[in-house]
Amino acid sequence: MLISIIGILNASKYATSEKRINKILDLLSKNNGVLPDEEVVEKILGRKTNPDIIVQYRYFSAYVDSTNKVITMNTEHIANLSETDVIFYIRKILSGKNRYGNFTTTDGQKFAYKLSLHEDDSKLIVVLDTTSYIEDRADLIDTSVFIFFSNLVFFIIIFVIFSGKVMMPFMENYRNQKAFITNAGHELKTPLAIISANNELCEMIGGENEWTKSTKEQVERMTDLINRLVVLARFEEKSEEKSDVAEKNINFSDIVTKSANSFKSMAIKGGKNFESNIQKNLCISGDDGAIYELVNILIDNANKYCDDGGTVGVGLLQHGITFKKAKLVVYNTYKSGKGVDYSRFFERFYREDKSHNSNVSGYGVGLSIAGNIVKRHKGKIHISYKNDTIYFNVYFNMV
Repeated sequence: MLISIIGILNASKYATSEKRINKILDLLSKNNGVLPDEEVVEKILGRKTNPDIIVQYRYFSAYVDSTNKVITMNTEHIANLSETDVIFYIRKILSGKNRYGNFTTTDGQKFAYKLSLHEDDSKLIVVLDTTSYIEDRADLIDTSVFIFFSNLVFFIIIFVIFSGKVMMPFMENYRNQKAFITNAGHELKTPLAIISANNELCEMIGGENEWTKSTKEQVERMTDLINRLVVLARFEEKSEEKSDVAEKNINFSDIVTKSANSFKSMAIKGGKNFESNIQKNLCISGDDGAIYELVNILIDNANKYCDDGGTVGVGLLQHGITFKKAKLVVYNTYKSGKGVDYSRFFERFYREDKSHNSNVSGYGVGLSIAGNIVKRHKGKIHISYKNDTIYFNVYFNMV
């Protein structure tokens, strides 16, 4: 808004001053190179005029014949130019062959001119000193720039002060939510342990049945969910605090190979094909436990959501020549992947199956943890979809 106002103000000033300069040049041309009486000037310019104002206009004029020889000159109203200077600038104007124009003297004085043709091929050249007009426009631009940056600094300061106050309740609520997840996770572990123990006792007394088996499965699901939520809260807390990862050089290839081998039999048992292409001895810097968890999450996710009879694949290779990166690719066949909003996959509790009634187990927490792990290790992760296959691509700097 401020930029628009300043722009309109400066554009208006420029247009007004150019219009006034052209009117004065027209007056000089129509009046044989001199300004007419006050009344005429006042009528044409549309502003109150008096002799003192008329005297302030600095100009000169000259008649030249058809051969461009100067016949007469009027230099009474310009004091800082000699006749030699005037002749020099007249010839400069004639060499340009423009009816209207501008030029600047060696000492920085600004002039505008108009050339009028007469029937006998003679020419009248009127030249007006426009230095004051140009300086006024420049002063307005300088003032506008100063006002703009002053207001910009002011609004930034106000924004910083008040945004902190506005965001404080939200930040506090966010911290409370994370604290609640962590505390609730620890509190729920005790009753879950008791339920699990009581369920085992029931099985010892009356044997396993569909009810005890169902209870056991739900306890395991709840325990897994709580553990994942606690892990996610801890990762987010560390990311917020910008605490450094316990960095050490780790063999990324060995970690990916270990994780891939642990899921291979599970995928084949589920009627899927399993592919792996892992380049050896690719090393990165980071926490080996967190990186192992990242790879497990991605392969587990690929195995869960792979189509029946489809393919689960894991690849690790060096990416780039100058800036070397280790590129991890985990993919799976997913024919229903067209039109899916993959940008939301790393949101907490997000699942493409909105009803959560899918036969695929999960809570939408794993990929959120994966995203946090990648972020804390200063890597990049993105998802792509091509030829009925979804690809998770992860990049880490190599060491």
